[in-house]
Formats: sequence, structure tokens, C-alpha cells
Amino acid sequence: MSGLPGLVAADHERTLRLPEFPRLAVHEVLASTMLRSVTGERAHPYDYAIETMTGDERDMSVRMNAAAVLRRELRRRTWRRSTVAVGFSGADPYGALEERYRLMPGVISALAEATTPFTLYTGSDLITRDVSLLRVVRHAVPTTIVLTVPSLDDELCRRADPDGALPSARVQAVRRLADAGLEPHVQIAPLLPCLTDSSSQLDDLLGALADAGAARVSVSVLQLDDDGDYLDWLAHEHPALLRRYRSLYGRGSFVPADYAVRLRERMTPLVRAHGLARPEPGPADETPKPRPGCVAEPEVLTLF
Repeated sequence: MSGLPGLVAADHERTLRLPEFPRLAVHEVLASTMLRSVTGERAHPYDYAIETMTGDERDMSVRMNAAAVLRRELRRRTWRRSTVAVGFSGADPYGALEERYRLMPGVISALAEATTPFTLYTGSDLITRDVSLLRVVRHAVPTTIVLTVPSLDDELCRRADPDGALPSARVQAVRRLADAGLEPHVQIAPLLPCLTDSSSQLDDLLGALADAGAARVSVSVLQLDDDGDYLDWLAHEHPALLRRYRSLYGRGSFVPADYAVRLRERMTPLVRAHGLARPEPGPADETPKPRPGCVAEPEVLTLF
């Protein structure tokens, strides 16, 4: 454990309160495994997923030995080099703590060294820090990057998700990735009914993504979280919409199928008009396991 000073082997955890994140309890933990089987969880192309961090805005566990454990697992003779999803569930691998802990370069390198293809999901522009590494890795193994961009409205997103990267920063990240030849895929998520789902808003967003160099686009409608945080925010920020949301979602977490059908009908010509339609499916066409308040069920996901 010499490379991880301060962590006690007996309990494999140290809890910190960092000055830059005063409301967040950070648990530095030693993982025993990194590859988590996700077969059977949902209809998706992955057998395994990797999470460098798990938790929420109040408590976050950081897997300090992520790269070392992953390398050990990928060296096993039984490893079949299945496509791995990074950020498929759990916390965003390029969330705010990644700037401090820098776990992802080691994880990406470990996957490349083991010639293991991977798909990386993130909603953070911090991924541009690793553009040079990703360019090199992409020549060694199939690599897909999926960046979530919820809308073009920075102010709305700042109010709805104060800790998230602003849309303008995410669109610039798409441009950086595209300029580096990484062919970024974009998931418009979460799409907020009555706030970011008008045809004109979607047209503007798709135009910006096409201009930035997005290779492919999908859209995922807001999934309501179990603790009601989003509806509490809506009641405070947009009280006139609360009744509409209750009518739309009922007692569930997902919009009804007819909303998804109407959305697809509106989106399809816009996607084609901006040259973002791609006929060939790939790993990025599948929805990640839902994160609270962010990702819809597969039947609500509109693919292009």
C-alpha cells in the first residue's frame, strides 16, 4: 500500500472533507475489483462496466487503486476483450473529483494495453484534458466517446444542475474531440419536457452539435428521481409547469410512450437536415443504466 499513503488496509477507506467541496464527504477506498458484470441488466452491448467513483453530490467513494486493479483483472487468461463501458453507471468518470485524483488516464491506458475496446460516457468537458492520450489509444483499440449535452441554455442548466458542466463548455468539448479525430457521439440528455424540448430549441442544438463535429446524436428524456429533487426544483423555479409534469409522468419516473413517439417524429427530420443521421448501429446507440434524474428507459430513448 506504499503508493496510497494514509489508507488503512484494515478498512480500505479514508474519509475527507475537501475545502473545494465543503458539502461532499469523499471516501478514498481501495477496490478489490473494477470489472462489474452488467449482462442481463438491460438490453445493451456490454458485458462489463467500470466505475472509478460511485456516489452522489453528498457522498462519493473514489477508487484510488482503480488502474492497478483493472490491469490485474485484464491480465487474466480468461479475459476475452469484451467491449467495456466506462461511466455506464455510477458517477461521471470526469466529474469534479477527477481533476484532483486523475484516475482516468490510468484506466484508459490499462484498457489500451490489454487491447480492450471501450465506450466512455461523460457529461464533463474535463475529458478534453485527455485528448492526446485518447488519440493514441484510438489507434490501438476501438474507442467510442459519448458526451451528454442537455441543451444550449447555460442559465437554465446552471440553475437545474449547479455542479454540472455548462452546455457551452460541453459543445466546445465536442469540437475539441472532433478536431482530434475522435468522432464524438452526443446524447442530448436529460431532455426536459416543456423546458428544452421545443422543435426550435432542438433545431438550434442539433445545428450547434453538427457545427462542432458530432458524429452521431441520440436523445434521452428526463427520468424523475425517486427523492423528488427535480420536482422540488421545478416547483421553485417553474411552478406553472408542475401540474403539466404530474399529468405527463403520473406516478412514474418516465414519460409515456406517446411522448417518445411524438418526439421521434419531430426529431427525425431535424437530425437528417443537420447531417447527423447514421445508419449503422454501434455501442453508443445503447442507453446507459439510468442515473438519478438524467436518463430514460430504453423505450424512451430516441436513436438516430
